Amino acid sequence: MIRTYSKFLDKLETVEKIFLGITVAVMIIVMVYQVVLRYCFSAANSWSEELARYLFIYDVMIAAAIATRRNSHLQIDLLINLLKPKVKSIFTIIATLVGIVFLMFLLNYSLTLCQTAANNISAGLKISMSIPYACMPIGIILMILTSFEVIFQNLLQIQELGKREVNDQ
Repeated sequence: MIRTYSKFLDKLETVEKIFLGITVAVMIIVMVYQVVLRYCFSAANSWSEELARYLFIYDVMIAAAIATRRNSHLQIDLLINLLKPKVKSIFTIIATLVGIVFLMFLLNYSLTLCQTAANNISAGLKISMSIPYACMPIGIILMILTSFEVIFQNLLQIQELGKREVNDQ
């Protein structure tokens, strides 16, 4: 079961990376366009800065999901690496569960924010503000999905370590 779930997340991560590659390229093009307009032609537009900002926010949320899957968020590795493998896995499971609880609260509030902002229109792009705000629930759902994989993998690791201890005795 975990293999099927991991394969699903592998495909999802591929889509996320393609999305990140495209949006970073678009951000660079839009920002260069804005700089050329502003400094070469003394003109400016309102949509380019706004588009770059919204794309960047989406990129941060998508990349956070990838970082969650790799368990590479900010942590004190020095202390964690001092722990025995079994204790380290248990600690990771507990920390990930706490993270999921926090993400569930955040998801609730982000959905409310999207609904509230649906009638507001952005100044530059003239789009509903629920579109930029949708990065929060999208990123949160992706982080929750990858958090479950982290938990499952650590549970399997604890199980394997338990089997090794029994075999060593």
